[in-house]
Amino acid sequence: MNGSLLDMLTPDRWTVREVALRRLASSPDFPFVSEIGGPTETYGRFIERASALAHFYSECGVAVGNTVAVLCPNGIPALHGWMAASLIGAVDVTVNSAYRGELLTHVLATTQPKVALVDTTLLDSLLEVREQLPFLTHVILVGSSEAPDDGHHLQFARYEEIVEARRPLPTRQVEPQDPAVVMFTSGTTGPSKAVLLPNAQVCLLAHQVIVNTRLSADDVYYNAHPLHHIAGKFMGVLATFIAGGHLVLDRKFDAEAWLATIRRVGATVGIAHGPMIEMIHATAPAADDRNHRLRRLMCCPLPKSIGRAFEQRFDLRGIEMWGMTEVTCPCWTSFDGGHPLGSCGKPMDDWFDVRIVNPETDRELRPGETGEIVVRPRLPWTSFAGYLGAPEATVEAWRNLWFHTGDAGWRDDDGYFFILDRIKDRIRRRAENISSYEIEAAALQLTGVREAAAVGVPSGMEGDDDIKLCVALDRAFEPADILAFLAARLPHFMVPRYIEIMPSLPRTPTNKLKKRELRDGGVGVHTWDRHQVGIRLKQLVQERSAKRT
Repeated sequence: MNGSLLDMLTPDRWTVREVALRRLASSPDFPFVSEIGGPTETYGRFIERASALAHFYSECGVAVGNTVAVLCPNGIPALHGWMAASLIGAVDVTVNSAYRGELLTHVLATTQPKVALVDTTLLDSLLEVREQLPFLTHVILVGSSEAPDDGHHLQFARYEEIVEARRPLPTRQVEPQDPAVVMFTSGTTGPSKAVLLPNAQVCLLAHQVIVNTRLSADDVYYNAHPLHHIAGKFMGVLATFIAGGHLVLDRKFDAEAWLATIRRVGATVGIAHGPMIEMIHATAPAADDRNHRLRRLMCCPLPKSIGRAFEQRFDLRGIEMWGMTEVTCPCWTSFDGGHPLGSCGKPMDDWFDVRIVNPETDRELRPGETGEIVVRPRLPWTSFAGYLGAPEATVEAWRNLWFHTGDAGWRDDDGYFFILDRIKDRIRRRAENISSYEIEAAALQLTGVREAAAVGVPSGMEGDDDIKLCVALDRAFEPADILAFLAARLPHFMVPRYIEIMPSLPRTPTNKLKKRELRDGGVGVHTWDRHQVGIRLKQLVQERSAKRT
């Protein structure tokens, strides 16, 4: 069966439950999901087992709008947990499996689930904080270990026993505006916020993937993204489900094994963030790099420095998009190409209004001018319903009835959008607004600099920053060598005062740089300061120029 099920549904029927009912009726015997090195389930078997789990949720008191936590690695049980919630109008909270202690407590205390589906390898993390979770009453264990003797107030059940029971599809009315999932932002600019996504929003995101990649029932979608992220769950799992394709689910991303894996499973479509693409491209080239079936790779972003070379090396099309959890992906490049290098494409005008505005006045800017990207949906319930437990943050984000993304960018005369930075990552130096991207791009031109992140640290003057550059290296450099390289390429006000060499730069599980952590680190004992060693930029540039001549 080709095409998206949403083509047959009007937006007032856009729910995960409705899609599941249609898929069960149309292709129950088609393969839906395979784990790498594990089992395969057809659409019919998958929905049957999720239905059994949904009945158990209901018996534990889970009603429409209640949350259910899923603490499992990438795998079929985690997908059962999500689909079971969707079938009864409950809200899936798939938790980052790396969370422990305060982070785990924050997620669960914010969402207040009654039931948690927990892999036994992660059970200790939950038990360590169970006394802070009085609202959690039932834990469904995935795996072979025994339930603990001292579970405090918790009741335990066996996932394997539950899903093997044959139960009819639960009967619940679910609407497009009903919340489908809570996902947490990466927390790079403060405590992680709980983003509440309605059913219509997640269905639209999946539909966008189908439209922009031409995903169909003939495709094999390889997904190594975590299921607590929109890229993994909705751009991968739900998009494949709606299209009727075959999903191959991997536990985690491995750059060295990526090519062999997509070749072995016959993948035709996939997705990768910019750092993942860089890691794949950094692997040793081979004569058979093009010997595979994957020809469409969604990229967020496709790194400008290697993008075309990456596409050529692996004989694939990088389809770039821009978005975030709150508003999904308003901008996409065309499947047919033709967009400028470095652009994230044009807004999908059928579904979104997108503008570039002055971040202080919210007035729209002209082409070529840099400002903040703001978005609003054209269809109801297709952007987030708010930050759970943070109404003030929700109101602030929707200032003047536009969602303020916090991303800085510009558009050209042809309507193509370009993303530069996070607004909060911009550095104010001597009355100049400096994009950290430009400094980082210059540093990465130096062979041997593997990673680079520029942040502002207080200069001692109000509203003014000094610049700190954090780098991870593949070869030995003195900070003065890096400084000299940058001084010859950047305006004087963009040249860092501080340089800190690190083994690697801190990142979130989705490979975003933790710039707040680098900013908060300030100037420490391992931070090199050009002022302390008496280096003057003018003299440095003159000396470097003399060496060249």
